[in-house]
Amino acid sequence: MQLARQNPGLNIIGLGAQDDLEFARRFVDRTNTGGGEITMVWDETFETWRALGVRSQPYWLLYDADGELIASGPGAVDESVVQSVLA
Repeated sequence: MQLARQNPGLNIIGLGAQDDLEFARRFVDRTNTGGGEITMVWDETFETWRALGVRSQPYWLLYDADGELIASGPGAVDESVVQSVLA
């Protein structure tokens, strides 16, 4: 959330695919990620995971404005990588 607040030009998307849609809604409520700084998307098919190469959860991907993959990895977002790209 702080990363999104500090970088208003950064588009952050959360991709839910595990459990069920109601669980995803509770997650958004519990983590306070529904305030517009993060766009939450639900895909129960996991097709988006396969298409994007997501292999675990959590997992993050960083794309540039042209849609080119810059960096990715398992675990929490590496904020230093994001900050170096934004600099």
